[in-house]
Amino acid sequence: MSVKPIRLFGDPVLRTPAEPVRDFDAELRKLVKDLTDTMMDAPGAGLAAPQIGVGLRVFTYFVDDELGQSGERVAALLVELKVI
Repeated sequence: MSVKPIRLFGDPVLRTPAEPVRDFDAELRKLVKDLTDTMMDAPGAGLAAPQIGVGLRVFTYFVDDELGQSGERVAALLVELKVI
């Protein structure tokens, strides 16, 4: 489990536009794991990469009322999210 500190309001990374994801690789998989672990530890309903200090367009969230095979909450992932 790799729980990262959550950045708070006023942190410059939260005011900087996130960059697009260019490579879908092991580094991105680690980021997704870190996001999910941090979100579960918070506890929270969703978490974006900038909230843990990574300026990429990645967001993970829990799907309401969905449970996995062993009864755990199911997390979903959005990459390259652009809110217009």
